[in-house]
Amino acid sequence: MMKEVVRAMESGYLAYIGLFAFLFAFALILVRVFTMKKKDREELKNLPVDEPVEFHPKQH
Repeated sequence: MMKEVVRAMESGYLAYIGLFAFLFAFALILVRVFTMKKKDREELKNLPVDEPVEFHPKQH
């Protein structure tokens, strides 16, 4: 079974499928970004991404 998978990867078809899947997902993201309402963009722009995340490890 693994030999068939490796042979299929060598043929290049999986590389093309992966490339087209990536381009399709990227295009969908661009469409989503450019069709967002201004209110939604402002809300996402002001998210607190620079604040540190608190981490509390378990103590034994």
